[in-house]
Amino acid sequence: MHLFPKLNIGSNKHQHDVILISAADGKFHIVNHNGRIEKTVIAHQGACLVAQWSPDGAGLLSAGEDGFVKVWSRNGLLRSTIVQSDVPCFNAIWSSDSSAILYTKGHFLVIKQLNLSNKITKWKAHDGLILCIAWNANNNLIISGAEDGYSKIWDTFGQQISVSVKHDQPITSLSWSPAGDMFVTGSYNLIRLCNANGWSYCLERPSTGSIYNIAWSSDGTQLAAACSNGHVLFAHIIDREFTWKNFTCTQIGRKVVLIKDIITDQNDKLDYPDRVIQTALGFNHIVMATVKQCFIHKLTSWNTPVTFDLKEGTISMILLAERCLCIVERAGISVYSYMGRLLASPRWSTRPDALGRAAISLGPDALAAIDQTDGKSVHVFDLPTGLIVRSSTDNTVTKLTHKMTVSTIALSQTGPISERQLALLDYNRDLYVVTVKDSKPKFIKLGSQILSIVWSYETELLVGLRANSIVAWCCPRAATQPDWLALTTVSKEIPDLGRNPVVLTIEDGVARVCRGNGSLLHISVAAFPEKLLKHIAANTWQAALQLCRTVEDETLWACLAVLAWNYHQLSIAEEAFALIKQYHQVCYIQHLRSNIPEKLAAN
Repeated sequence: MHLFPKLNIGSNKHQHDVILISAADGKFHIVNHNGRIEKTVIAHQGACLVAQWSPDGAGLLSAGEDGFVKVWSRNGLLRSTIVQSDVPCFNAIWSSDSSAILYTKGHFLVIKQLNLSNKITKWKAHDGLILCIAWNANNNLIISGAEDGYSKIWDTFGQQISVSVKHDQPITSLSWSPAGDMFVTGSYNLIRLCNANGWSYCLERPSTGSIYNIAWSSDGTQLAAACSNGHVLFAHIIDREFTWKNFTCTQIGRKVVLIKDIITDQNDKLDYPDRVIQTALGFNHIVMATVKQCFIHKLTSWNTPVTFDLKEGTISMILLAERCLCIVERAGISVYSYMGRLLASPRWSTRPDALGRAAISLGPDALAAIDQTDGKSVHVFDLPTGLIVRSSTDNTVTKLTHKMTVSTIALSQTGPISERQLALLDYNRDLYVVTVKDSKPKFIKLGSQILSIVWSYETELLVGLRANSIVAWCCPRAATQPDWLALTTVSKEIPDLGRNPVVLTIEDGVARVCRGNGSLLHISVAAFPEKLLKHIAANTWQAALQLCRTVEDETLWACLAVLAWNYHQLSIAEEAFALIKQYHQVCYIQHLRSNIPEKLAAN
């Protein structure tokens, strides 16, 4: 059975639950919220094994033992027969945009594009019969489970991302969390919670028999499982841990959060009236969202929070920046100050609940998001940082269009809005950076084969991760020439990162990296360059010069040269360019310095 998807409809309309039920006699039934059967359709010969509404609610699909996969209107009228096969189809699901269907055929997985009649992607996924599949809207990854005891993660091209350990029994159920950061697998007397890379968080062995189906709550904090002994199993996600500088925050119960300062050893339990569904820690604040309210605690006085009511209790994400926070709900996206004041409610054609963390980024005075209908476009909204609250129609929006589909975006966290930079990764894994407020935005390519990126909270240091190395671009905006960019880039080899590693934060030049197996690494990649950038941000050029003379590092001198040139500190730039052997630039600076006073005197 499958509930009709909750859509973003106007508050003046009340949406009733409509249930779709598939039956063993080959029929599916559309049942209203009162339990009355609105329509019964004979769909298949043999059992109707799958019946599922499309994500946009415009139609439904069914699959059965006869090997047919069919698409129907929401009223139960046949639109088309997508698949005719000689083997039963045990599972079929929609893509997030309702443009494709993923279905099983014995040991194979097949993706069929609806708008392109001949476009099919097919691959052998398992050695046993495939029993269950799931396709996540946020990360666009597929998981499959089979009688061979393995669960596997795939991309949409059929490339294997990871494979689980072999289980003793067949994998009978799978389900992604709504955010795409976790998934759950079910087997005989077994339920396992895994990270999106496939490594296991925890394993429970309830005496329930096989677990046939798993469904997440829309906020991703709890799940329900249908068991073969007739019971329904409920589970809650706890022990989620967040860290920032010397603070750690751990959810130890449904309504209880433990916060600790590891330097002073001060700790406290924070009790909330309702279930905690989202937590964010950073920028000297901890933000907790319950089903009904949002609590903003200062880390200096966490017992006196600022509280405000939420529009809806389904929060998928909280983003933090220096001066504001962003809450992503099913009803929309809202930006608040840390005093609980609503600053902006950006609106564009999007489903907020389908936005992943890679598709949205918050800066101190801007919010960027990838357009879901056109993946090549990025919207950047200006945010008010004063006390004046603007309506959603007053927001200044900058639309940036890249030549390729964009997969990941990140806004820089420092500097004035005129220098705000947007780093983006496209589907080729190429990294580009663009200054948002330029009259003619220019996309500057920084590198290739980049897996993950993050900006420093305190400077314009950008760090990226490759398959076996970490790279830091110390002056991505200032290094306008290719040779300058090469001179101000630091790279460090790291073996054994595994599949899909992620760089989480960069602080004081030390990067925190999560390996593919879930273990954390702390790597010093750009400690001195970040210290230099802090000196320059504070306009203490002599301290920056003294640092370079003390350390005597070519990359550090290159950073100083490029930044001094950009900030018109010609005497410092001349010394720095000389030490990195850029003699043509030294001659040019000497020419400028000798001619500028003459021109000023002549004027």
